[in-house]
Formats: sequence, structure tokens, C-alpha cells
Amino acid sequence: CRRRSVLLGAAAAASFRQAPAFALGATTPTKSWTLANGVAMPTLALNTAGLSADGSERATTAALAAGFRHVDFHPGIERDGVARALASAGLGRSEDRLGRLFLTTKIAKPPPGSTPAQAAEAVRRQIDSDLAVLGTDAVDMLMLRDSPSCEVMQAQWAALEEARAAGRTRALGTVNFCEGALRCILQTAKTPPALNYVMEHVGMGEDAYGL
Repeated sequence: CRRRSVLLGAAAAASFRQAPAFALGATTPTKSWTLANGVAMPTLALNTAGLSADGSERATTAALAAGFRHVDFHPGIERDGVARALASAGLGRSEDRLGRLFLTTKIAKPPPGSTPAQAAEAVRRQIDSDLAVLGTDAVDMLMLRDSPSCEVMQAQWAALEEARAAGRTRALGTVNFCEGALRCILQTAKTPPALNYVMEHVGMGEDAYGL
């Protein structure tokens, strides 16, 4: 749970003016972590956080050309831009990406007051939508955000485990989970998180995690 991902931040990604033609470059380091289930996850990733659809598309295309093997994005407009870049690069289908590109996305928090059943169904709907827009039948990592309700997190995690069992993702993780949230989902989880993704960058103090 202490693994950390090295990210290219949104500000750096936004600095790309014109994306070069796609070519998986050989100049970017491709070191990977091997997760508990044997999945290799490249440690260096493009993070599209805060970008528009057009910005995400340009940043993804530029990152691929620079040799990045990992793209990390959120549902919604970021996902839409990444989808366009993947389609242009001929990497929309899972079989075309296998061994070449790792996709990570996050599950959106459910609306306040959602029951566990409603939260789980929201996970399933989002996965359906994300895969349809991306034009693929699977991503490499699905990550869960925390919730004030333990029962909601447990129900969401069960829905993610369904997705993994169905081959719709290769690995499952959590985003900024504290110890209590991890203990909650581990009470019922059949598959423990492959990692706990913690934001950490220059300028953040020990009190910045909010954990």
C-alpha cells in the first residue's frame, strides 16, 4: 500500500503545444513495478488531471510519441481526450495495446446519500461507459476513491472485483485511502488492492495528505 506512481503533472502536460506524430519512442525510461497479481505497471505515467478533452488528447499523443507507456486519467472529459488519442494511434483495442500501453482510470465518487447498492450500480455503469468511449473491452487498472461509508466502499469494491473477474480490468487499486478505509474493504474483499495510490510531489508537507 506504500507504492507511489511517478506522474507527469497537468501543468507539464498542458505545456505541449503541438503533439508530434505517434511513435512509441525509445528515450523514456520504462521501469515497471510488478504488482501482487503479476501485472507489470510502468512507474512513469502521463496524468491528465485538470485538462480539457482537447488538452488530454494533445498531451496523450505527445506522451506516446515521447515513449510513455502509462496514461492515467479521470472519467469524463479527460477520458474523452485520451480516447481520441488512442484511436488516432491505433491503440483503442485491448489487443493492440497489450504490452505496449498501460491505462489507469478512477471510479467517480457516488452522489451523497447513495446506498451501497446504488453505489455499486454506479461503478458498473461507469465501467460500461468508459470502455464504450475508449473503444476497448478492458483497461489495466481501475482505482477506487474513498467514502465516508464503509458499506458503500465494500459494495463498490465488490463491483470492481466483478469487473476484474470478467476481464474488464487487469488490476484494482485505491486512491488516497487511509488505514481505516483499507481495513474496511479488506473485511469483505476477495482481491486486496494491488496498490494504494498516494499523491506526493515537491512542496507537499506531511500534513497535506489529509489521512
